[in-house]
Amino acid sequence: MENTAKVEIKDTLKSSLIHLFDLDFQGIPGMEPVVPEDEQDGDHIGSGEGVVTGDAISGKIKFSMFAENCALLLVRAGVEPAPGQHICKANPGGVIKTDDGALIEFNARGYGFRGSDPAHPHLWTLTLGVQYGSDDPRYQWLNTSLGVWYGVFDEQTGKTRYRAYGPSAGSL
Repeated sequence: MENTAKVEIKDTLKSSLIHLFDLDFQGIPGMEPVVPEDEQDGDHIGSGEGVVTGDAISGKIKFSMFAENCALLLVRAGVEPAPGQHICKANPGGVIKTDDGALIEFNARGYGFRGSDPAHPHLWTLTLGVQYGSDDPRYQWLNTSLGVWYGVFDEQTGKTRYRAYGPSAGSL
């Protein structure tokens, strides 16, 4: 029995993640959340719009960022976070409207870490596990998978860039 489990896990890990798309967001001051606040964890710390570009998915994106225990709230209040207060739990959500007319919703959970590069303390490293949902048959392969986003947020400009990974449509 134990050998079967090892084989299944090993075989699953062989199907590696592929690059799905890149995301470029710009926070828009005062923009209302694009997802229901009562369905997200943490404080609404901003919303914005951007562009998704990739071979698998491309289009426009609207998002809202929610976070718990986030040092960004201190920074915005003019307070430099104390040591050990540079991580926050992130919970963004939103929708991608693809260039071919489909809607793909997403909800993510992960972390933001401020100041990993001492020369650029205003930059955040971000990692997220992402769940997608779409009613469009062309993108329903996303409904049964988790994605991974890795990115950087610049608290001075409000710009965020992510690289998104997930399984290929044919691997599921």
